[in-house]
Amino acid sequence: MRWSELFDDMAAQLEHEERRALEQEVADRRLRDTAEVALRQRLAATSGEVSLQLLDGTWRTGHCAATGEGWVLLAQPGPAGRQLLVPFAGVDVLRGVGRSSAPVARLAARRTLVLALRGLGTAGLPVVVTTRSGSVRGRLGRVGADHVDVEQPASGRGARPDVVTVPFAALLAVEEAPG
Repeated sequence: MRWSELFDDMAAQLEHEERRALEQEVADRRLRDTAEVALRQRLAATSGEVSLQLLDGTWRTGHCAATGEGWVLLAQPGPAGRQLLVPFAGVDVLRGVGRSSAPVARLAARRTLVLALRGLGTAGLPVVVTTRSGSVRGRLGRVGADHVDVEQPASGRGARPDVVTVPFAALLAVEEAPG
């Protein structure tokens, strides 16, 4: 009888150790999975309103309409319903970001800030480009690897548009110009 109790105790100890090892592995996987989640994945999964404080101290609010590598497109509330492209490098803090995350599709993974800015430039819409030191109004022109040209309307008849070049490092936001 003692032997069966001894073997039962040994089996219970092994089962307990296996359960603890499995619990530890699950905890490690959760930590590893969380560490691999990018901000854009959390923004893409957020269904409510998000507020971003830009490096200039201003707050911008909206719903996440799209994300890409290093940027988010916010659809702003209100009757105008304007959209705002914000590079993550221009954001200080965020409020309202959900805890869950959405997977990034292969095509979405290639949506860079350069491609987003080129798309806006091709559309030819008037925009307001906000930088750390102010804002520039115009249309997006040439988009380089690390900068964008903002073409401001010409001041005189037959004059060429004034071009202001904004390095991405100074870029806080690009939004539709108010009508």
